[in-house]
Amino acid sequence: MTSSLNGKIALVTGASRGLGRAVALELALAGAFVICTARSVRGQSTQAQLPDTTIDDTLDALQAAGGQGQAVRCDHSDPSQVEALMLNIREKHGRLDILVNNAWGGHDVVRNPTQPSEVWDEPLEQLRGMLLGGAYSDYVTSLLALKHLMGHAHSGIILNTTWHTDEPPAWLPYEVSKAAKNRLVYALGHHLQQRDIPVIGVAPGWMRTELMLTHHTPEELACQTETPHYAARGIVALAADPQARRFSGKVMDVSELADLYGFTDLDGSQPQWFRAHQASRRGRS
Repeated sequence: MTSSLNGKIALVTGASRGLGRAVALELALAGAFVICTARSVRGQSTQAQLPDTTIDDTLDALQAAGGQGQAVRCDHSDPSQVEALMLNIREKHGRLDILVNNAWGGHDVVRNPTQPSEVWDEPLEQLRGMLLGGAYSDYVTSLLALKHLMGHAHSGIILNTTWHTDEPPAWLPYEVSKAAKNRLVYALGHHLQQRDIPVIGVAPGWMRTELMLTHHTPEELACQTETPHYAARGIVALAADPQARRFSGKVMDVSELADLYGFTDLDGSQPQWFRAHQASRRGRS
């Protein structure tokens, strides 16, 4: 276990599975005490078809790897729950050094795995769910963390997981919701310039998460996909970088971070999924 983040207090939202779980594990391996939050707890999972994907399972894996942390159930779209969480962190730890906004409930209202043929056939609540589960959750969590733990101390870093907005645009509500997340990174970073608290977006490529593995064939997954640990290692590198402020307000692609910091995916590779994807889309347009 390395100790680049030894003694740091980190909060990872949406840590029950996928990228959130990988971030929690990688931060713990780097020496941080990791507070894992999500709606899914043992016996009450939001994805009951996926076994062992709760914050309790994440904490078990984290501790088995030699890390330290705790699991706290929290719906980050509910300000009262988030405020209670921040007050609890303040009481127990006195500070928060690293906030990773990764909670995402945006697919909860998807009616089927295929997109409608016409944009007007989209369920009208789809965008609402994505905004609440994405940008709004990030907004609530960031502001309450700043109010109770980070803002007055002029310290810490906020890292928001996100996605690149495609050119040409892809799924309408998804594109709009991710654009809102990305604009939040830019705007909040601007407003925190004088407080030395960087706000950075991290955009992974196509990740082999538990949920994605249930929706795609091995053939589809063979093309430039990556594990969630690839992006998680980029987040750890940013959290440990004393010069991370130079990226505040920006959305960084994981492959950019891999070039900069030299980390790899679990298999030693450095996938360039987004760059290849964009080149392919431009070639077809």
